[in-house]
Amino acid sequence: MRNKGILIVINVLMLLASVAVVARAQDAPYRISDKEVKKLMAQLKKDTGKFRKSFDSSLDRSRLNGTNREDDINRLLKNYEDATERLYSRFKDNKSVGADVEAVLDGAAEIDQFMTRRLASERAERDWAAVRQDLRQLAEAYNVSWRWWS
Repeated sequence: MRNKGILIVINVLMLLASVAVVARAQDAPYRISDKEVKKLMAQLKKDTGKFRKSFDSSLDRSRLNGTNREDDINRLLKNYEDATERLYSRFKDNKSVGADVEAVLDGAAEIDQFMTRRLASERAERDWAAVRQDLRQLAEAYNVSWRWWS
């Protein structure tokens, strides 16, 4: 009788352990492999750098050049870049979460609003479209919903 009780306890513990493993797997922050996420983040970093260059060039040729509004938009872009760098750093430390992706997307949303209200150069528009595509994939990878994607 005592052996039967021990077997029941062991079976219950094994069942609980397997349920915990399955629940943890379903709670994974993204569906693609870490290698693919790393590649996506590298692409985002590259595309953001290209956008930064073309956008700066576009601003320098605009009527916003030298104004407080230019400083404001540069601050928005810096905040977005900082959030992206934080996400990448936390990803490398295996600590990235959906909230980190949301911070990147929130920063990008402000830039997107500026891009839709102002006419930037064709090159800056094309470079921003590439960044938006990377961000869409990143949001999907982390299962984060877009609040501004159209």
